[in-house]
Order: sequence, then C-alpha cells, then structure tokens
Amino acid sequence: MTIVSAPEPVALRRPAAVVLVGGLVALVVGTFLPWLRSGSATRNSYAAGGALRRILDPGGALGGALAVWPFVTLACAAAIALVLLGRIPAGAVVALLAACAAGSAGAVALAAAPRPYVRAAALGPAVTLAGAAVCLLGALACLLARHRHPDRSSR
Repeated sequence: MTIVSAPEPVALRRPAAVVLVGGLVALVVGTFLPWLRSGSATRNSYAAGGALRRILDPGGALGGALAVWPFVTLACAAAIALVLLGRIPAGAVVALLAACAAGSAGAVALAAAPRPYVRAAALGPAVTLAGAAVCLLGALACLLARHRHPDRSSR
C-alpha cells in the first residue's frame, strides 16, 4: 500500500519564502496576543483598537490607522496566498506593506508610557514586531533573489 501525499508548493522550497511566510505567521499571531492591560483584563490588538476608537474618537492619521488595522491580517493572508501560488515578488511586496504597518504599531505600543488605569502589554507588540522584522528580512531576500536572477522563473 502506497501513501500518496500532496506535493509541497514549489514556493516553499525557497528558504527566503519560508522565512517570509514564517514572519507573516508570527506577525498575525502577535496581533491576537495581549496588547493592553487594564486591571486584570487584557485585550488583543483588535479589541484595544476598538476600545480606543470608541473612547477617544480619534481623527486624522490615528483614526485612519485604527480603522484599517484589522485589514493588516488580511494583507498577511493575501501575501501568504500569493507566495504559495508562486507569485513570490507580489507576495513579498504585500508582506512589506503589512510588516511596516504592524511593526510600527508594535513599536509604538512598546514605547507607550503607562497610564494610571491602562498600560501596554509587552507580549503582543513584541511578537508582532519580531514577526514584522523576520517578514521584512524574508521579503527583501525574496525580492533581491528575484533581482539577482531575472532570467529564472519564480520557483
């Protein structure tokens, strides 16, 4: 009896693509970890962003950033799908945009000063920032590998 397994996507045979996808996964996991502590309650990045929008009603760039924050995860999913479909350069560009947004949010959250009743939790922003850094390295490696060997198809 022979067991036939599904073939591995060609894109994941490239180390840079594996690093890119691993960074994206870590980035997304970090967004679901605690970002905000209030008393004994913790909130992930999505709940924290929603609370900030309701309480502060921010306008301008901060309001826009909070409004589009949930779409960062969708951008990560799109980047992973593009990589798995063999569209590595396109996936790397989408991943770069998502990593810049998430990395910035993680850095801002880690640098935020504690308030009397609310303080930033370190775990979620740190994992998100680390995932964004790995994602940036993987995306740049994918794009540079493509640039160095333009005659190769994206494998």
